[in-house]
Amino acid sequence: MRMATQWNPETMRTQPAADGLSLKGLLRHAADEAGAIIRSEANVIKLEIEESTRAIIVDAMKAAAYSAIALLGLLSLLAFLIIGLADLLAGTASSMASFWASALIIGVLFTGIGGGMAIRHAKRIGHDTYLKNTRSEIQADKTFLKKEWNKL
Repeated sequence: MRMATQWNPETMRTQPAADGLSLKGLLRHAADEAGAIIRSEANVIKLEIEESTRAIIVDAMKAAAYSAIALLGLLSLLAFLIIGLADLLAGTASSMASFWASALIIGVLFTGIGGGMAIRHAKRIGHDTYLKNTRSEIQADKTFLKKEWNKL
C-alpha cells in the first residue's frame, strides 16, 4: 500500500525573503505557495482514492465469493427439503434418512458460514474511504500556513 507524502516546505523552490518584496511580490509568492500546496493535496487525494477503490473492490469480491458459498448451502437445504418430502410421501424414512440428514448438515454449514462471512464483508465495503491521510495533510497544511501568515 502506498502512503501519501507529508507536506515538506524544504522541497519547495526557494523564494526571496518576504521582507524585501513589494505587495505584488508578496501576493505572487503567496499564490505560488498556495498552488504548490493544492498540487500536493491533489496528489495525496488521488493516491488515497486509488487505495480506497482497491479496498472496496477487495471487500466486494470477498462478499460475492462468500455469497456464492451461502447459495450452495441454500441449494443443499433445498435438496434436504426435496429428499425429506419424498421420504415422507413414500413412507420409508429409514432408507433415505442418511441423504436428507447429510443435505441438512451441509446446507446449514454452508449457509451459516457463507452467509455470515458475506454479511461481514458487505458491511466493510466503504469503511476504508474516509481519506484519513488527506484529512491529516489538510490539517498540517493549515498549521503551516498559519505559521507562515504569522511570520508576515
